[in-house]
Amino acid sequence: MTHLGTQPAGLPQSRANGADHEQTWDAVETYFECITTCNLDDGECITRCVEQLRDADED
Repeated sequence: MTHLGTQPAGLPQSRANGADHEQTWDAVETYFECITTCNLDDGECITRCVEQLRDADED
């Protein structure tokens, strides 16, 4: 059983944090790529991009 804030056994803390950091930046990059395809007046498009970013954060 793992607790919040703990890493699985055998996984160095620095490596786990690096993977999380990389995943976060990938999600942010995808978000910016998404919003650059949206018309500034298209709130639905921007909302979809935000939802994708939020969903990526939950993974």
